[in-house]
Amino acid sequence: MKNSLLIISILLLIPFPCFSQKSSFQGKVIDEKTKEAIPFVNIGVENKPLGTITDDRGFFSISNIKTDNNLVFSCIGYKSKILSFDELSKIKVISLTPQPRELSEVTITGMTAKAIVKEALKRIKDNYHTSDIYLDISTSIIKEKNDSVFFMKNLSGIYKHRGYKKQKKEIISVFSKMQTINSEYNYFNLYNIDAILTRRYLRLRPNSFNYSMDIIYEDNNESSYIITILHKDSKPLIIPFKMTVVPIILKLSINTDDFAITKIESILDTNDARVYDFLYYKQKFINSYSISNYTKYKGKYVLSNVFTKGVSEITPMFKFDSIKANIGVEEGITETKSIFNVHNIYFSESEFGDKRGNSKEIKTFDELKEIDEFKILLMDDKEYSFK
Repeated sequence: MKNSLLIISILLLIPFPCFSQKSSFQGKVIDEKTKEAIPFVNIGVENKPLGTITDDRGFFSISNIKTDNNLVFSCIGYKSKILSFDELSKIKVISLTPQPRELSEVTITGMTAKAIVKEALKRIKDNYHTSDIYLDISTSIIKEKNDSVFFMKNLSGIYKHRGYKKQKKEIISVFSKMQTINSEYNYFNLYNIDAILTRRYLRLRPNSFNYSMDIIYEDNNESSYIITILHKDSKPLIIPFKMTVVPIILKLSINTDDFAITKIESILDTNDARVYDFLYYKQKFINSYSISNYTKYKGKYVLSNVFTKGVSEITPMFKFDSIKANIGVEEGITETKSIFNVHNIYFSESEFGDKRGNSKEIKTFDELKEIDEFKILLMDDKEYSFK
């Protein structure tokens, strides 16, 4: 009996960090020299598809991190930084060292910016997964009016991506789960945020745009073409039987070695604040932008994370009051922010087990705030005093 008590006492004194350490982190990424926030930093788990992105204020939240994981913080123009689980658990502010080295296109290559974009689009089937893949994702959305959040939604699940070979738009929901407040609205389409799929119009009308380019060396001895694309006449581009392309400013980061598009920044041209007529209201877009990152996993690239932010003005129409709560809109000027993350990638259904049914949970505001995916969207400098 005494021996048993002695063994138990010894076991109680032994620390078990794997049970006590948290698996989610929130923080901020700043410039080492200026101390200013760095927006849209790509944060990935080393050798895994799991990752996230900092928002426009440099904040990030990442979950499902294990004690043996290393996190890689990377942003073009900065030296990448790798932090272990233990290192990350001790700090809230991550500093990145600026490392820009810009050279003219004439110095580096004989290819024009337009030719580089054309080559990158040509190599999509070579650089990205073309077979069916299954993305385990989560996407969170909040809408604010006068700094007050009135709509929140979190949707997670597994979506079947047809790959990039056949250029199909169909994205099939294999399993999905929605957590929301004050809304029945559950629309989500992965195609709408997959910038590689939605930017193929550049190949259809390449001469309708102006192109400019910089080249930036990165710390891993690789370099990226940074190509900015503008409409020539700042008017909507009509492609017969295809689509209408609203004037935007595009910035593509293209790897100089394999011509893979690794980052796409899309900014609505604020000189063309368009108004769209819906059944119950009109929506005028004042400002909008999105940033998409693509990560290499098992030899090919795939969508990793997306951050979007938009400001719009809602003008009510017939029966607006009866539907506004269900679809998450309010009269006046509102701000919408969303973040999309890929948590895992599977290459067959057998890898993630049996299909699970869809479900929806109506949660309170305070309950939704505790979901990790929402924390990045709700962070502010007052609540998180980084020093």
